[in-house]
Amino acid sequence: MFPLKDSRAQGPPPRVTIALILVSLLVLGWQLTRSGDDSSSPKLAAEHVTKRDQAAIEFGAIPFRLTHPGSSCGISSEGIVCGENGLVEAGGTVGTPVPDNLDQAPWWLTPLTATFLHADFLHFAITMLFLWIFGGAVEGLIGGRRFLLLYLVSAYAAAYSQSFLDPAATGPIIGAAGAVSGALGAYVVLRLRGRIVTLSLVPYFAGLLLVPSVVVIACWFALQLIPGVGNLAETDIASGGTAYLAHVGGFAFGLLAGLLIARGGRVRRGSAASPGAIAAS
Repeated sequence: MFPLKDSRAQGPPPRVTIALILVSLLVLGWQLTRSGDDSSSPKLAAEHVTKRDQAAIEFGAIPFRLTHPGSSCGISSEGIVCGENGLVEAGGTVGTPVPDNLDQAPWWLTPLTATFLHADFLHFAITMLFLWIFGGAVEGLIGGRRFLLLYLVSAYAAAYSQSFLDPAATGPIIGAAGAVSGALGAYVVLRLRGRIVTLSLVPYFAGLLLVPSVVVIACWFALQLIPGVGNLAETDIASGGTAYLAHVGGFAFGLLAGLLIARGGRVRRGSAASPGAIAAS
């Protein structure tokens, strides 16, 4: 079953949502031009760092950098190494300098730049599909400016949620799933009883079906949490793991933001907000 759209989507096209998808698509195109060959830097190439991975390290959100402002990272035989007072190989009495030929984005900007990076096309397609459905619906409810702010702050909430779980982690977190989770959290508050138009390919049930949004959102989290089903969520290049808490952090912030918006009476008039949200406002 493939989700297509919110059943009560109305009004003008969600311009901010469309812009976010287009920017992500352009960045994906740039990533795909970064070949899987070794980096152009001889020192990084010696450690078998590809151009594509180098981009993820330079623009991804590295927990160590976020929790140790001003620190730097490099590549060694042990993987990504970060430190505050120079980079050296672990162990040994003197220490071997670690190649730091990385043009890393400022640490405070990486939660934003990481949001527009994706592990592969499947990662991009699934994330952008949910951004289109739920982000577009939330934008229609609260307006483009508020939605953009919600999306960006959710990205930071997601990155820092994962970083505080393991401040010493050096693998970059990439992907928009944390920010999209923020949109899902706000949607739950503002459209609790929403229905999603889905295309069913199940025998005897083929066609368009209306599915409760909470079921679709539960499936979203299931896709993020099931290990081994490709890179469907933010990828820790150092360990190949999934940044589970990033999704939870983004979703929790979206819930809180949705509650504040509903109680503040800032849902657009005539929008398909949930009765609970209208009563709270």
